[in-house]
Amino acid sequence: MTRMVSGIAFFALFLGALAVQSSGAQSIAAASCNESDVQTALNSVTASTTTVSIPAGTCAWTSQIGFTVPSGSTSLSIIGAGSLTTTGGGDQTVIEDNDTTDTNSLLIVTTAASSSYFRFAGITLESGTGTEKNNGILNIAGNSQNVRVDHDHFNMTTGSGFNGDALRFDGWNYGVLDHSIFDGLNSGQNAVTFWEPSYGGGSNAYGDGAWADATSLGSNKFIFAENNTFNNILTANDCVQGGKFVFRFNTLNNTAVQTHPTGSQGRGRGCRASEVYENTFTASNSSPIYNAYFFSSGTGVIWGNSALTGYESFISFHSMRRDNSTYTQTATPNGWGYCGTSFNGAGSAWDGNTNTSTGYPCLDQPGQGQSDLLAGQFPNAVDSATGTLTWPHQKLEPIYEWLDSWNAVAGYPYPLINDSSSDVVVANRDYYTYAQSFNGTGGVGSGTLSARPSTCTTGVAYWATDQGSWNQSGSGGQGELFVCTATNTWSLYYTPYTYPHPLDTSGTPAPPPPTDVNGETVVQ
Repeated sequence: MTRMVSGIAFFALFLGALAVQSSGAQSIAAASCNESDVQTALNSVTASTTTVSIPAGTCAWTSQIGFTVPSGSTSLSIIGAGSLTTTGGGDQTVIEDNDTTDTNSLLIVTTAASSSYFRFAGITLESGTGTEKNNGILNIAGNSQNVRVDHDHFNMTTGSGFNGDALRFDGWNYGVLDHSIFDGLNSGQNAVTFWEPSYGGGSNAYGDGAWADATSLGSNKFIFAENNTFNNILTANDCVQGGKFVFRFNTLNNTAVQTHPTGSQGRGRGCRASEVYENTFTASNSSPIYNAYFFSSGTGVIWGNSALTGYESFISFHSMRRDNSTYTQTATPNGWGYCGTSFNGAGSAWDGNTNTSTGYPCLDQPGQGQSDLLAGQFPNAVDSATGTLTWPHQKLEPIYEWLDSWNAVAGYPYPLINDSSSDVVVANRDYYTYAQSFNGTGGVGSGTLSARPSTCTTGVAYWATDQGSWNQSGSGGQGELFVCTATNTWSLYYTPYTYPHPLDTSGTPAPPPPTDVNGETVVQ
C-alpha cells in the first residue's frame, strides 16, 4: 500500500534528512532479518556514523553476506533486537547458518581505518546446515582498532552438526568481546579465533608484523574477551597468525583455552601473546579435560584463575616443531623445518641453535617474543634485517604464572604445569611459576610491595597486590607485576589494562583480586 504524504509532512521529512546528512549520522532499519533485507540495509550505508538495526525474528541464510565498511566511515553498529543489558542478548534476532559452502563465513565485515568504530550486538547466530566454518560464522576483518562484539549468542548446537569457528577476528583489530554466550557440542569447535595476519599494515602478512612489534602486555593492542560464558566447546578460543588476546573474567564450562604454533599453518606464524586471568574453569572429574590452557606459542601472563574440577593439569607447554607428533614440517627453504637435529638430523636456520641437538631457542616457542620482521613466502621467505634465511634475533620474553587455583584429578599424574617440551621450555628461564615461599631466587612471588625481597635473580617476578588502579570497578590497588631486570634491580613490567575495557560500557564489576592467603591450591 502506498501512503500519501502531505506537502508539510514531506518538507519536514526533507529537513530531517538534511539534518541527518549534515551531522554525518544515519540510522537504517532492515525490513527483516532475511539476508536480502540485511544486505540491502548494509549497502545503504553512506554516512560516517551509521546504525543498522535488524528486527526480531528467526531467519535462515543460505549464502554469505560480505560487506566492506566505506573508507569514510567513523562508526558502524549492527544491532539486533536482543537485550543489550542481558548476557547473550536473549535470542530475539536469530540468524541461522544454512550456507553449505564450508569455507564461507556467513557474515564477513571488513572494517575501515584503525580509528573507526565497529559494533555487532544483540544478535544470535546459530549453526544450521552450514556444517563447517573454518573462517567463522561471523568474520571481522579489516583494520579497526575499536571493535566491540557484545550481548550476542553463538549457538553451535543446532542444525546438522557444526565444526569450525563461531567468531573470527581476522585482520589487524583491537577491541573487546563481552557479555556473550557460546554454546557448543564439544566436538571440533572453537568459540572465537584470534588472527592478526596483517598486523602493522602495509605488505605484512602471516602475523609477521605482530612478531616484529613490541609485545605491549597491559596495553590496548589486543582483542579482549571479558564477561563471557563458554559452554561445552572443544576450545573456547584459538590463536594463530600473530594473534594477541586477553581472556579475563569469563566463565568456561567444559572447555579450555589454547594457542597454535608456528609450523601449524604453513607459512603462518603462531600466536604472538596472551593474558589469561581471573577466569573460572569448570569441568567433570569423571571425564576430565587435558588442560585448562594449551600453550604452544609466544609469551604472556597467566594468573588468578580457578580450575578446581575436571582438568588433568592447569597449563601444558609445547614446542611443537621438535618432532612430527602433531605437525609434519617441510625442510627449509620450503618450510620451517624441525627445531634441532635430534629428530631427523637436519635442524633449521630459523631457530637460535645455541644447542645443535635441541635447536634452542625454537622460533616463536613458549617464552619467545619480539623478532626481526620476516617477509616473503617459502621458498623466498627472509629476515628483513639481513635479507637472508636466518634466526631473526628473537628476544627471550618469559611467561609468568601466579596465584592460579587448581585441584588435581584423581588417577592422573600431571602437575599444575605439564611441560611436554622440557628440553627447550625450561622453568626459571622460559617460564616462571608461582612460589609461595618466595625469596627472589626463582619463580614469582606475591604480596605487598613493602614485602618484596630487596635481592633478586634476573628474570624472577613479584606481584605487588597493593599497587596499580587498573580495576575501575574496584577501589585502591589491584596489583602490578615487577620483574628483576638485573641482579637486585626490580622494574615495573606489567599492569593489567583498564577494566572494564573502555569499549565495554556495561559496567560489570570484577570479582575481588586474588590474594596470597594460603597460596595456590595444588592438590595432588
